[in-house]
Amino acid sequence: MNKKILIVEDDVVFCKLLTRYLTKNNFEVMDAQNGKDALELINLNNFELAILDYRLPDITGIEILEKVKSKNPQAKVILITRYGDQDVAVKAIDSGADAFISKPINPDELLEVIQGFE
Repeated sequence: MNKKILIVEDDVVFCKLLTRYLTKNNFEVMDAQNGKDALELINLNNFELAILDYRLPDITGIEILEKVKSKNPQAKVILITRYGDQDVAVKAIDSGADAFISKPINPDELLEVIQGFE
């Protein structure tokens, strides 16, 4: 088994699609559709990689990014959003994101970014 990955995405169908895709590529994947559930998973697990939607129903991906990095400073974080403006990208990188990807996301391209961290 490769890296333990957390996916936080409020679009349930897209979230499950990414989870299945990365699981088939030998990653251990856990997912959440909101910040509250994501924070619970972070408290119970040590993730090596987090793929976070910027806009969630309860908190932002930046807030989750900060929790992931405070628990595991070596964790890699990819922030995703369909609102791909420069301000969000700059804020994500300034907050410690290792990559920023605008939706729509091609799963193969996401996999390439993840493999680039190894």
